[in-house]
Amino acid sequence: MGRTRSPRRPATVSAADLVKQKLRIGRLLPDIDPGDLDLILSGLARPFGSGRRFFLREIKPGVRIF
Repeated sequence: MGRTRSPRRPATVSAADLVKQKLRIGRLLPDIDPGDLDLILSGLARPFGSGRRFFLREIKPGVRIF
């Protein structure tokens, strides 16, 4: 039988790294809102599957609640 792979620990990203990336990317994309850029970068820094989850329920056609 072959060896099984051990699960990898997710890489962690420090706050200083996020600030550096925000400054670098912010200069390349001056039209993006800084708050939106924060959300995008923090989402990318999270390990896969650990993001926010929203539960939507449709109470009547076209009306959904969280």
